[in-house]
Amino acid sequence: MLKGGYWGKILWVDLSSEKISEGTFDEGFARKYLGGVGLATRIISETVTKNTNPLGPGNVLVFATGPYQAANIASAGRCAVAAKSPLTGYWGEANAGGHIGPELKRAGFDAVVITGRSTKAVYLWINDGKAEIRDASALWGLDAVKATAALKEAVGDAKAAVSCIGPGGENLVRYACIANDNHGYFGRGGMGAVMGSKNLKALVTRGTLKPPVADADKLKEVYKAILTRAKEAPFTAVNAEHGQAAAVVSREENGLLPMKNWAQDNWVDGAAKIGTPRFTEELQIKKWACPACIMGCHRKITNPKYITETGGPEYETLGMIGSNLLVDDLAAVVKANDLCNIYTIDTIELGGVLAWAFECYEKGLITKEDTDGVALEWGSGEALVKMTEKVARREGIGDLLAEGLRACVDRIPESKPFAVESMGQAAGAHDPRAFFGQTITTIASTRGSCHLHGFAEAMELGALLPEIGITEAIDRFDATKKGYAGAIYQDVTQFWNSLTWCLFYFFSGVSLGDEVDILNAITGWDVTPAEAQKIGERIVCMQQVFNLNMGMVPEKENVMPERLTIPHKEGGAAGQVPPWQAILKEYWETKDWANGIPSKAKLVELGLGSLEAKKALCVVARDYKD
Repeated sequence: MLKGGYWGKILWVDLSSEKISEGTFDEGFARKYLGGVGLATRIISETVTKNTNPLGPGNVLVFATGPYQAANIASAGRCAVAAKSPLTGYWGEANAGGHIGPELKRAGFDAVVITGRSTKAVYLWINDGKAEIRDASALWGLDAVKATAALKEAVGDAKAAVSCIGPGGENLVRYACIANDNHGYFGRGGMGAVMGSKNLKALVTRGTLKPPVADADKLKEVYKAILTRAKEAPFTAVNAEHGQAAAVVSREENGLLPMKNWAQDNWVDGAAKIGTPRFTEELQIKKWACPACIMGCHRKITNPKYITETGGPEYETLGMIGSNLLVDDLAAVVKANDLCNIYTIDTIELGGVLAWAFECYEKGLITKEDTDGVALEWGSGEALVKMTEKVARREGIGDLLAEGLRACVDRIPESKPFAVESMGQAAGAHDPRAFFGQTITTIASTRGSCHLHGFAEAMELGALLPEIGITEAIDRFDATKKGYAGAIYQDVTQFWNSLTWCLFYFFSGVSLGDEVDILNAITGWDVTPAEAQKIGERIVCMQQVFNLNMGMVPEKENVMPERLTIPHKEGGAAGQVPPWQAILKEYWETKDWANGIPSKAKLVELGLGSLEAKKALCVVARDYKD
């Protein structure tokens, strides 16, 4: 019996047969996998194989909430989506804000599992315990903003949450994202392309049901103290005023910001032009918050000169399509970001791919004949905007760029040093040469190179985990215990992504112990911080086994990109390169993974001993008991 945090219901949708059914899970299953990416990992691991085409009907797409979405608390305006990635061929997941998480939970379901492929464009309407597949033929081809408005009108409820794709997803750009209510985005791994491959235009969700909470009085007591502390935190004030753009100038100063495809040492004037305070003042920024959030880090642009209907660029975007291309034209960055939002394209991956293309153009490997006359010159806002359009529409060279960095290198092998990726996914805007703690996140995330799938940079910044033994910060250029920290923070991050919870609150003084206290009040459990870390470790291990089953060879894939092994000559990270092989070795040892392969003893310890005896299962509604 689930006392709180869950309905214990999974909605199963087969688009091929148009069959909709329900599965259930019990408390043992919930406590073992929690929700969010943990729940998704368990389901996808059962059915997806090495032979599953990520863009075929056999891929399994899961939208999943966690126990936190049962309560109206700050940090819980999140949801997870996962599938086999069409970009990497490995584990794919994304986590986003917007309204889908809370609305899906209030609609009476903990997760939605989507399989098959519709013969026509459709959307899924989920409302208070009911679901139906509806025709979306008239919506196919619409951008995300227009589709969102049309879908709200179609269901007759302006409060409905809309998670949809635009032309990027429809055209199967392998790093297409999913737009949530015009300001939250499932960015990484190509989840929008998976939707496009299934002819699924959108999920529209609305709920008025009240999810169960085990101890409402305890939750109120615990949450009140935590919220008071979070409101008083300096990070909260900065994030509320400026959003993520506040990081650009400081990250240029300490060498974390990518510049000129990660090859340039500094960019002081450029960072000032696209970062704060100019970003906030020039764009006349206002907060755009996820449900119940006290920060509102998403930005609404109100200056008529720049105004858009989607959320303004955040740190990763400003870094990857701004500084990484040396584009200091704020108007061009805002325009390209808006195009990515309405076409549904991941800005991080686009920035990595375009930086590759710009460098190829500089070296003469790509010419104007290849680009339909567009000069891919560093700093060109015009080239940025035009190439974004080409990628979304797969026009000209955009058809190649839409395939991702590895396909680009296959076409031009001598360009490999320009491709800053791991496992086929572009690195996020956090240079591990500036923070050695980012080494594991960069090269050994289970979803490919990443900025958040571990984020041990937090430890170097002083955001610690004393409850599980990480009690002091280690200098960012000191490699001591960075493999160990990378492993632990990776576990905790996946615990967060299964709650599912916004990590920004970690920087506002909300500790792992606080998170566990909230979890226990919602569920009626007695989880400890150590068990929370173990839940995360279980999820990471399942994802690693999934990748191995997909054919990943860790020693070949978990490798630092060549560009990031060359030290900067100047700037905040001058002369620094992390000893990534030693850090990776320590990470694997911490995990008890021999060269990236989990030991049988570790699988048994985590309750995953049956993973080696993988079964081929039909994707049907299932009852889960562990």
